[in-house]
Amino acid sequence: MDSWDIVLLVVAGYLAVVTLVKLMIRRRDRAVVELRRLMKREQMRKEAEQNQQEQEGRRDEAA
Repeated sequence: MDSWDIVLLVVAGYLAVVTLVKLMIRRRDRAVVELRRLMKREQMRKEAEQNQQEQEGRRDEAA
């Protein structure tokens, strides 16, 4: 292998690594957004459930 072959191999390797890292970062960002959405939904569900239980408790006390 002459020097041009080595240069081309290094450039191709660099491009492959950079592309893979960009894809991984994009996938990570999507996963974080999805997990945050799920956490928010679960938090809202728990709050609604807790509010409903508090209201039922007040009705029972008033009756």
